[in-house]
Amino acid sequence: MATVYELSCDCGAIRLTARDAPIRSTYCHCESCRELYGVEVLSASAWPNDAVKRTVSGEATLIGHRLAGRRMWRYHCSECGRLMHGRNRDGDIVIPNERFREAAGGRLPDAVAPAAHWFYNQRVLDIGDDLPKHAADNRGDTPADTPEG
Repeated sequence: MATVYELSCDCGAIRLTARDAPIRSTYCHCESCRELYGVEVLSASAWPNDAVKRTVSGEATLIGHRLAGRRMWRYHCSECGRLMHGRNRDGDIVIPNERFREAAGGRLPDAVAPAAHWFYNQRVLDIGDDLPKHAADNRGDTPADTPEG
């Protein structure tokens, strides 16, 4: 049986239905994510396009913004302004883990819990957990040169 996550913006006009499991779930420390999402560390999961369905109701629209010079986008509700998801350079849908935490009553489901840190060499704050910390996006790179590993 497939796992189904029902996510929505604050006003309920934008809904996301994510099925099965993400491609990956990570903490991203890259400068691009910090700039695009306005965070110091992005906790998010990447999903294939066919695993996520978007539903828009009423007068709302999903507003997109592209990070200048990059193949990265973020999308938010035109009514309440809530960030719903992004799209990474590979075309995957990137859903901030906060959406899952909100939908699950404050607890992040284990299936979307981050498994590693990416671009840790670009971090603006140190994280003292036991997850692997990679200098890039774990596509064949070596661990970041940090006290944590």
